[in-house]
Amino acid sequence: MKKVLLFLIDSMMPDVLEQCIAAEKAPGLKFFMERGQYIPDCVTVFPTMTASIDCSLITGVYPDQHKIPGLVWYDPDSKKMINYINGTVPVSKIGLEQCATNVLYDLNDRHLSRKVKTIHEELEEAGLVSGSINVIAHRGHKRHKLYLPPALDAATGFSLREKVSGPTIMSLGTLVRPSLFRPIMWNWSQSAARGYGINDTHAIDVLIEVVLSGKQPDFTLVYLPENDHKLHRAPHEAVQHLSEVDAELVRFLDSYPSWEQVLEENVCIFISDHGQTLIGESTDHNVDLMSLLSTFSIHRLGANVSANDEIVLCNNERMTYLYPLRENDLMKIVEAVSSDVRIDLISWKEGDRVKVRRGGTDKSLSFWKGGMYQDIYGQSWSFEGDLQVLDVKLDGDRLLFDEYPDAFSRLYGSLFSQSIPVIVLTAAQGYEFVSEAAPTHLGGGSHGSLHKRDSLVPLLIAGASRHFLSPARLVDVKDFILQELGVAIPKQ
Repeated sequence: MKKVLLFLIDSMMPDVLEQCIAAEKAPGLKFFMERGQYIPDCVTVFPTMTASIDCSLITGVYPDQHKIPGLVWYDPDSKKMINYINGTVPVSKIGLEQCATNVLYDLNDRHLSRKVKTIHEELEEAGLVSGSINVIAHRGHKRHKLYLPPALDAATGFSLREKVSGPTIMSLGTLVRPSLFRPIMWNWSQSAARGYGINDTHAIDVLIEVVLSGKQPDFTLVYLPENDHKLHRAPHEAVQHLSEVDAELVRFLDSYPSWEQVLEENVCIFISDHGQTLIGESTDHNVDLMSLLSTFSIHRLGANVSANDEIVLCNNERMTYLYPLRENDLMKIVEAVSSDVRIDLISWKEGDRVKVRRGGTDKSLSFWKGGMYQDIYGQSWSFEGDLQVLDVKLDGDRLLFDEYPDAFSRLYGSLFSQSIPVIVLTAAQGYEFVSEAAPTHLGGGSHGSLHKRDSLVPLLIAGASRHFLSPARLVDVKDFILQELGVAIPKQ
């Protein structure tokens, strides 16, 4: 039976992938595309941020089931803002120790629901071996020692001493090292300046060594993050950025006697977590939420949530969660942000329903699970109001999505990832939210929204025994891999 390799290339977009191959700057990806199945419009998860997407990739469900709302969110039980390391200044204000604990331990062991199983857990319960390289969502049945560099150990108060949950073979930069016959030789990709190994070069170094060691797992998920970092800064050089990712993939291909042997021994899958939207250059393209909500008392980063606070604001770039802390304030907050046309969608819960309003208009839509209407993914819904709010069209009793792919399931998944009142905002095309100390990207790339530019990703599969069914969703990748490895798919 072949091994399965899943490469998660951050912010890889279908148009850029096609341009890169056409320009002959991606020989590695071209090799796989010529020998495999290519789907240019796979739908990812909302919010289009790494943490919620990674958890959906390894669990095969949306956030309403796996319970990771986004990269930044509010936990009412601890009364703390959760930040899985997004933004240097916000992390410093909240506290590096708290944010490091969030991402290294809490995400996998405390926040990720125990009612769902990760692909690592299911494979190893079936007697197979699973692996994870540089992915922040990695829950498994093994515990791995954490190796903190002295400077990072001191900066986090010498407090991170627990072992980390993961599959049998696990690497998280230099912080968690896989158990192999020989260690990865030190190079600059492991330095503090390169994120202690959380980069493309080190990920491929580890993958090559895992294969050469004879310990390659039946399944390995490999995260390649650098394309995302570069697109945030210089989106106009997207083809060049992806070609640099391809150079690392070529290095992996060259570690075999022939490229063809890679596909003789492996099923290779390439997917992205989200796309990116170009943000305008003027300051008007930053939607200042602190100003729009100036009549409310907004919780300040790093402070304890107090009785005086009325809103906790959790900025996820082109998407934001607003948490009303006082009863009856939700609609007041909705009204405060509804007049700004730079806000695309405002959404909240009413009982078991999702309510959606288009910014700057009086158009609204309400939808809920079950009913006579079915979307193209087989989910049943009912609705009231104006379907144009989410650019949904009816073909008989069939729901068709365009600007906001899989809009009903994805919005529902976000809002019902927590039981508390919450408002979801998404920014219009070319705009991004700005709030206290949040990272911004004027003239650069950003993501987080429900719009198709942030939400449609390429899916490329080579060496598989079957075709991936269309229309494709990122949440369906897990079951496809289980089938390729001969593992029965558990009933939901």
